[in-house]
Amino acid sequence: MIRLSNVSKIYRVKDPGISGMRDFYAIRDVSLDIEEGSIFGIIGRSGAGKSTLIRCINMLEPPTAGRVFINGTEMTALSPDALRAARRKIGMIFQSFNLLLNRTVYGNIAFPLELAKWKRPEIRDRVHEIASLVGIEGKLDQYPAQLSGGQKQRVGIARALANKPDLLLSDEATSALDPQTTKSVLRLIRDINEKLGLTVILITHEMNVIKEICDSVAVLEDGEIVEKGPVLQIFTNPIKKATKELLTHVIQSELPESFAGLDFRQSPSRNSELVLQIWFFGSIAANPIVSDLVRKFDVDVNILVAHIDNIRSVPFGTLIMQLAGEDKEGALEYLLDMKLRVEVIGYVERSAGITH
Repeated sequence: MIRLSNVSKIYRVKDPGISGMRDFYAIRDVSLDIEEGSIFGIIGRSGAGKSTLIRCINMLEPPTAGRVFINGTEMTALSPDALRAARRKIGMIFQSFNLLLNRTVYGNIAFPLELAKWKRPEIRDRVHEIASLVGIEGKLDQYPAQLSGGQKQRVGIARALANKPDLLLSDEATSALDPQTTKSVLRLIRDINEKLGLTVILITHEMNVIKEICDSVAVLEDGEIVEKGPVLQIFTNPIKKATKELLTHVIQSELPESFAGLDFRQSPSRNSELVLQIWFFGSIAANPIVSDLVRKFDVDVNILVAHIDNIRSVPFGTLIMQLAGEDKEGALEYLLDMKLRVEVIGYVERSAGITH
């Protein structure tokens, strides 16, 4: 279990307005519980405080206030020597790889073991073991300059795993990679998590990364956690504006510009048409919802926006559609009875410009 209790990080910065100094909260009163063996995502825009938070977890940036616990050990209470020993059980992978250019792949993976005073035969066995795990056993004699970006990140992951850590921290580890390589590296992290039972904390600004492998996620904005929970819950029922904005890059759930500015009324009239949004997930995503509505209620259905994807292998979709017909209210009740998440965007007059 990883626990952060009311963690804050304050820097003294220049304030041009008063020609003096002021307190800047990079992290403000953050509390999190992260289950052992899970992959936990922390997401936010640039400047939200993500990298500061992860450096507070491994104590490279000691918090100004609050406490950090890793597997029952209070990191914020350790002596310098005890903290150095504890950090050996925390692996770290970086966006920029941070490899030693004058060392081979073997030398890069071996480096933390050398610092930990492992014996040479033990180092050799461990390097070959971990290189095989991450799929670079054939690259041990090469130098970083000879590797692709994905191969470099695999070396970085192998180096982070060398000391057999209990916790793996990933700071934007896929941001410098192309989409295909990103998927490959994320699959590797998930595979390592499952094979080794390793807890992973993954910092990113991309919801696609969260969707791909995380179990739970916390949304960070201006140094504060504004929303947190299981990934499927956050995707299907986001509450905060910051979360919804991050999700727009993954899920198309806005009306097209051609009629997004129409005057939507909240009560129907005889000639009005109903516009609503539906979110659905799990097995219901495969149900013929639209055809059922047409058949049961004799309504005309105009699909305005549709998107379906998978979150950790669970189908998830969103649908914005327009209903016209005498029994459109009955169709709405039917959808609500199906336990779908349904939001009525409003009613528009047939002459308002939305056409079938």
